[in-house]
Amino acid sequence: MISGIRIARESDEARCSELLGILFSQEHEFTADAAVQSRAISMIIRNPELGRIFVGEIDGVVQGMVLLLFTISTVLGRKVALLEDMVVAPAWRGKGLGTLLINHAEDFARSEGFGRITLLTDRDNDIAQQFYRAQGFSPSEMVVFRKLLDDKTTLNNSASSTWMCRECGYLYDPAEGDPESRIKEGTPFGEVSSQWSCPVCFAPKADFDPFS
Repeated sequence: MISGIRIARESDEARCSELLGILFSQEHEFTADAAVQSRAISMIIRNPELGRIFVGEIDGVVQGMVLLLFTISTVLGRKVALLEDMVVAPAWRGKGLGTLLINHAEDFARSEGFGRITLLTDRDNDIAQQFYRAQGFSPSEMVVFRKLLDDKTTLNNSASSTWMCRECGYLYDPAEGDPESRIKEGTPFGEVSSQWSCPVCFAPKADFDPFS
């Protein structure tokens, strides 16, 4: 059963990093790097003025997290929050944990005088978009632009990267695609729908890791 939502502690860093690895395996632009994610989580936990990480426990094990980063809106003249990361372990999705995490983060933001929460999600992630709409979020007309300031950020721009299923070892090769699932040859893993699953063992896309 769901034990509750609480602020992440230093002892949660490894599990939070693991959950971020699951999240980034689903997102088009990012590739997981456990050391990088662990460093970022540590910075936030040790510097609460930067943000908060809330975790959800089930039977004493962290199975979900939501991360808020703090900034200022010159339009609102108030503090605002960026919902940087939100993830629930695949086995516990659709069971209410995500809603509890979002509600807890929203209650916290209100109690601290924040005026807005902003988030990003992939354009083709219909499930995530439906979830956020159900929580009262609405899409913005603004367009996101980014500029990397060094070569260390793990954006996933490689069209040739092969990904391996953690469950059975199947390799998704962009050069071959997955014709049985109507995924054309030359389709990068990042462009494969989040609803796609392993053609061998039917594990979800989230269960794939970069192979090369």
